[in-house]
Amino acid sequence: MGIVAPCVTGWDAGQRVEIGILTKVFTAEPVDAAIAKHDRTERRRRLLPAGLVVYFVLALCLFARDSYEEVLRVLTSGIPGSRALSR
Repeated sequence: MGIVAPCVTGWDAGQRVEIGILTKVFTAEPVDAAIAKHDRTERRRRLLPAGLVVYFVLALCLFARDSYEEVLRVLTSGIPGSRALSR
């Protein structure tokens, strides 16, 4: 899930690249392993899957001054079906 978001108001190119780096440093395998280790895998389909929540929390730490909505919008831009998250 290598994410580099398109231009979003308030986010410069450096911030968008840092979001993409999250997925390079914290690849899906260790994230999925941590979720499974703590028995937090999805038991039903949710709007925000557990793996995406992990990346969202990491992004919130990086961009503590930005709103949750802004961070989520940038994190999910480019993911099919992510428009439902911005409602």
